[in-house]
Amino acid sequence: MISADKVLSEPQLNKLLRRLKSEKDKSILAICNSSKRNPKEVRIVIDFFLFTLIANTGLRISEALNLKWSDVHEDFLMVRPEISKNKRRGTVYFGLKTQAIIQELKDVRTNVINRKSGDFLFSLNGSVPSRSFMHLRFKYWLEQNELPSQFSIHSLRHTYGTMCLDKGLPLTFVRDNLRHSSVAVTSQYLHLTKESREKVRDLF
Repeated sequence: MISADKVLSEPQLNKLLRRLKSEKDKSILAICNSSKRNPKEVRIVIDFFLFTLIANTGLRISEALNLKWSDVHEDFLMVRPEISKNKRRGTVYFGLKTQAIIQELKDVRTNVINRKSGDFLFSLNGSVPSRSFMHLRFKYWLEQNELPSQFSIHSLRHTYGTMCLDKGLPLTFVRDNLRHSSVAVTSQYLHLTKESREKVRDLF
């Protein structure tokens, strides 16, 4: 069972993503105004796009890091069998906000970072960052936002699943988008929804 301390509340998630966006915007400005590209600024830009994409799709960190541009379609991502946990192809649908984020990433890579990403969305210097490195980066942003240290990148996936159910998406759709083996796995999120917490509060 997924515990509540592994799921960000909506205000916590919004706080984190707003800070990432603010720092991304400042870093892009710094890159554009400098003759020498600072790797730290580039790292901040990539952090924003990677963590925001995970928050908006529920991808696992290994899946997100290994996404190729050929996996990206107008309103869905294809998760290739070789990068999925269950070694099966999956489809992850997203909306207009995520569509805009992906387009912005493409534009920034082409016009600002000006480094060839090759096939991968998040590669730098020809390779993608390691999962362990990105976990350290996520802990850094938690600290910067004074958020609980027990959260991890995988908390973004748990938060996505919980928020999907909170917003009224069908359990079967959430199961398919998270690529769970069964509805029973997805139903673990039900006890964490805002509706469930409010019902308990009203009853007891």
